[in-house]
Amino acid sequence: MKRLYSILVLSLVLMPSTLAARTIADFFASEPGNIFTLLTRTHRLDMVDYYNSGQVVDVPNNLAGEARLIELDSTYLKVQTSGSRVVEMLMRKAGKDTVITVIETVMTPVPDSRLTQWNVHWQQYISDRLFTMPAIDDFIVGKMPRDLRLDLQDAMVFPLIRLSFTGANHDTIEASHGLEQFLAPVEYKRFATYLKPSVRYRFNGLKIKPVKK
Repeated sequence: MKRLYSILVLSLVLMPSTLAARTIADFFASEPGNIFTLLTRTHRLDMVDYYNSGQVVDVPNNLAGEARLIELDSTYLKVQTSGSRVVEMLMRKAGKDTVITVIETVMTPVPDSRLTQWNVHWQQYISDRLFTMPAIDDFIVGKMPRDLRLDLQDAMVFPLIRLSFTGANHDTIEASHGLEQFLAPVEYKRFATYLKPSVRYRFNGLKIKPVKK
């Protein structure tokens, strides 16, 4: 009897880790509403069920719009939560911790993203040392004339940067600027020679660092 009691106690102790989210779909369903404000838990579960049965079905969001699960595997998902917003989520290991890295992109109409990282309890990691959002200067190559650089800074008072997971395992992040879409063609041509279209980042534990070439 005592042994049975010990087994039951051990089972209860282990239950949180056993039942904890094992795939990104579990985290998608358990997110408390900081990211998926437009989708109820029922909506999200429906989307996963549809996707796993081979169907791509639009579900209603809380603004009378539609949402769609675009891509899903055990560690990554991409979902369009409305006509103007896309969310990507990646579950990864950082040492002994499981981390959920989230990229939210809004079409403004030029895409603009933000990146956040969370633990399995949906508590956010907040530190400027973990990831620094790129600025326009990070895309400049060569020696841009000072007057041209000042003009570029004036043109991009609010830099719009798109982030997305890349690589076969979504293990890198690509950042791209929206200057070509944001500026008139004649204006963009003035800067194009000095700009690279994107920069890449890699994971290093909790940190996300630029890839040095």
